[in-house]
Amino acid sequence: MKTSEYPIEIPLSKQKLVLLLISAIAFVGIGIWFVAKPESFKNGLLGNPTIVLSIGILSIAVFGLAAFVMVKKLMDNAPGLIIDKTGITDNSTGVPAGHIPWSDIKEIKTNKVLAQKFLVIMVTKPEEYIKRQTSGAAKKGVEANHKITGSPVNIPSSTLKYNFDELEALLKSEFAKNKSI
Repeated sequence: MKTSEYPIEIPLSKQKLVLLLISAIAFVGIGIWFVAKPESFKNGLLGNPTIVLSIGILSIAVFGLAAFVMVKKLMDNAPGLIIDKTGITDNSTGVPAGHIPWSDIKEIKTNKVLAQKFLVIMVTKPEEYIKRQTSGAAKKGVEANHKITGSPVNIPSSTLKYNFDELEALLKSEFAKNKSI
């Protein structure tokens, strides 16, 4: 992909989204099993029916929401990420940041949680990106990202149709080239 021509559009990976959806549905199924039969787990930590029930309810809620977001993203035909001379437009998650001007970006970092790599876009005014979220749940999610990673803007490797290391190099290169414009 040439980086000298704008815009650079990186599509959402429908295959990765389908795999994430299947995983989320599986965890919802496990959650339903835990809720329906908490007394059937008799070993270790799962030997307590109250803990099993709690894990089941949490699994249904968290992975049910994740499944909803994956279905929504599967129907989304907009690019997951757009890079141009003005900045980055993020549409890679269920709580996208939208347009991020180069002048708002302080640094681009890489983070990894379990096997999931993601880019952390360190912005000058994180509260502005938190305020962009219209629903309470989205706002809470972005606030949690900010607390955990230091930024409300996190771009995962799991939703984009692009090699993560190449994406990291591309974004850092474009940031270096355009940050002073």
